[in-house]
Amino acid sequence: MSYANGPLPQWEMANGYSGTYEAEDPHDVVWRLWLVEQPADGDPLPPGYRLAPRDNLANVTYITQEHGLYHAIDVAGLQIAADSTKADPAGAVRQLGLRGPVPPR
Repeated sequence: MSYANGPLPQWEMANGYSGTYEAEDPHDVVWRLWLVEQPADGDPLPPGYRLAPRDNLANVTYITQEHGLYHAIDVAGLQIAADSTKADPAGAVRQLGLRGPVPPR
C-alpha cells in the first residue's frame, strides 16, 4: 500500500480482483471498497459501493450506488481523508504543505 503525496489515498486492486479496492490511510488503517450488486436478505443497505476498514468489514459505510467506480473511489477517498484530518489536523496541515493553522473565515 502507498499513500499519495496529496490528501487522498492511493487505491489498489485487492488480490487481483477487479471489484475490490484497498487504500491505506496515514494512520496505517487499510480501507476496503467493494461493490454489492445484490444485497443479502436482511441487509439494511441498498445495492452499491461500500467502504470499511479491512480489519473490521462489519463497520461498513455506504458510499454510493450512482455514477460508477470512479465516483465511488473519489467519495471513499474523501471520506478517508476527512476522517484522517479530524484525527490529526496538524498532520493534514503538514501534508498539504500549509505553513500553519488555517485561520477561520
